[in-house]
Amino acid sequence: MKYSIITIFLLYFGICASSQGNLTNNLDYEVNRVHPPLSIAKQTLNEANTLMDLNENYKSSWVREYISVEVLTTQNGKVRKVTSNNHDLSKEQKSIMQKADVGSGIEVKVLYIPENTLKNNDAKEINFAFVVNPETEAKYTAGKEQLQQYLQENAIGEIPNDLFKGYDLAAIKFTVTEKGQITNAHIFETSKDEKIDELLLKTISNMSNWKPAKYADGTRVKQDFVLTVGNHKSCIINLLNIDRLNVQE
Repeated sequence: MKYSIITIFLLYFGICASSQGNLTNNLDYEVNRVHPPLSIAKQTLNEANTLMDLNENYKSSWVREYISVEVLTTQNGKVRKVTSNNHDLSKEQKSIMQKADVGSGIEVKVLYIPENTLKNNDAKEINFAFVVNPETEAKYTAGKEQLQQYLQENAIGEIPNDLFKGYDLAAIKFTVTEKGQITNAHIFETSKDEKIDELLLKTISNMSNWKPAKYADGTRVKQDFVLTVGNHKSCIINLLNIDRLNVQE
């Protein structure tokens, strides 16, 4: 009986030791596009009829009376402006937005009387600007699987499994230029380990070129991305302005 118990113990210990020895790095990591503060699709711009169509955070309920609504764009390098007096976009405002220089920002300035109960109801101003997203997003030239493999082999596989605890998340931002080159790699959120931060930065900076983002007319533009490693339930995710439903393909 004593022999059997010892045998079982040795077998159990051997199995545990073997399992621990075969553990592989299973850190969660993603590469996502960092969106500008406000951006819309070309189709959304073409179908827009009101300020709310351009900016979902804009509320017409804030306004008692419109004084002016200015739409400013850049066309052939020159600023154009069309003014209206309510939240409905005029034909002329739609036209200059659709003809704006590719990749340039579009600005909206609203001067209004607020909807409130104040005795002295002074005029207020709301300004917002947006860009039109390119039809083709920047992508890693070799594809999603090769990108994951590159990151795993050069960085993720070198990170100790116990480095990230609780809601820890590291975030490394970088830019893909109009030529598909990687620039401006920097730490947005540290891993709490200087050597690992340096490894992540080096791995991002040494990536091969990407296919740059471009508009339908062929104009190429730079785009920002971020590598996140760790617990993606971290509140840091909310500060990155990423869309995790559209992970880099």
